[in-house]
Amino acid sequence: MSQARVNWLHTNRRALSLGIVVLSPALAVAVGVMATSANEWLRWPAAAAALLLAYAIGLCVYLMWQPRLSYANEQLHVHLRPGAPIRVPIEIVECFFLGQGPALLPRLFGSRKKAEETSTIVVRLAESAEQWKHVDVKPALGQWCEGYITIRGTWCEPITNELLKRLNGNLVAAHREIRAKAQAELATESGQTLPIREQEVG
Repeated sequence: MSQARVNWLHTNRRALSLGIVVLSPALAVAVGVMATSANEWLRWPAAAAALLLAYAIGLCVYLMWQPRLSYANEQLHVHLRPGAPIRVPIEIVECFFLGQGPALLPRLFGSRKKAEETSTIVVRLAESAEQWKHVDVKPALGQWCEGYITIRGTWCEPITNELLKRLNGNLVAAHREIRAKAQAELATESGQTLPIREQEVG
């Protein structure tokens, strides 16, 4: 049975909102030039700029609603690269904890001489899950190595103790739900096979 996706960790909406705020006036100017200028040499570049800016704003809006982590169908969906999320069986996810790592922010004209640090969320996977030890992800978003998924705080919602408690609470609830489902299925199977055994004994 399909289960609706539940967002566990959002992207950095503040940065994306700032991008929309910065780009919107430029889009308005480009549209104004395109609509009012009688000069063809100005209208075409303005139209091209308007299309690019509209695309960039639309992308920011789209990314605002794309999570870093979500949960559905007994799987943790990890969004650390373009395209479809990486679907990890929730039963091999053990816990979430706080970490520290490089922010990997772009350096503008060599303005940053020292690498900046950021808080990270680390997801520990079961040691027995060999196939999930290493997965290629986008370095700016995180790292996946030796069974640990590291999500950089640069591109996710602010990392706080309350957030970590919420993530671990969601994980405990998901594990509990899976155990309850397995017990219910086992009880159902036992109830179905019992009459057959009684008939065989009789």
